[in-house]
Amino acid sequence: MLLCADAGAAAADLASGRLACPSCGTGRLARWGYGRERVIRLLDGATVRLRPGRGRCVSCRATHILLPAWCAPRRADAIEVIATGLAAALGGAGAGRIGADLGVPAATVRGWLRRLRGAEEMRCYATRELGVIGGASPELPAPAASPLGEALNAVAAAAHAAITSRGYTRADMWPLLGRFGLARHLAPARAG
Repeated sequence: MLLCADAGAAAADLASGRLACPSCGTGRLARWGYGRERVIRLLDGATVRLRPGRGRCVSCRATHILLPAWCAPRRADAIEVIATGLAAALGGAGAGRIGADLGVPAATVRGWLRRLRGAEEMRCYATRELGVIGGASPELPAPAASPLGEALNAVAAAAHAAITSRGYTRADMWPLLGRFGLARHLAPARAG
């Protein structure tokens, strides 16, 4: 699964053969159809149908789905919905209240929180990305009262750094939050 902050640019790179294979590191991805269609719930309650592109490495033959970073793998809610719910949880709201406000089941909110309980990995990932983006003196995330708060601060700091130094705009905030940790770490663990 490749998370793409700019899905249009990723699709163009896939079509032109410029995407490197993350599996083998040497091959290039070529178009190879589409992933399954999914319906994603947005913050305003609307839904969007998404059929992400798929690429296949010409060397190792591994396949990869190109998923826009504004949605999380194997989740029915957009990053904007999940991040809003997480912010409310950090503010002290319970899963029932958050679910009612967002129009999602309380069990779904509890699932997000349970999945991110071990937020240290997400904090480390976002901090590494912040270091890459920020150059010599990145703006460090503010301390928080919980591990989840610290992780979300790191993700937000990386997104802010991308906006201020890499040409992204405030309109790119949700995909950037997904790209710098939320989408990757919210994906449910696969049954093994």
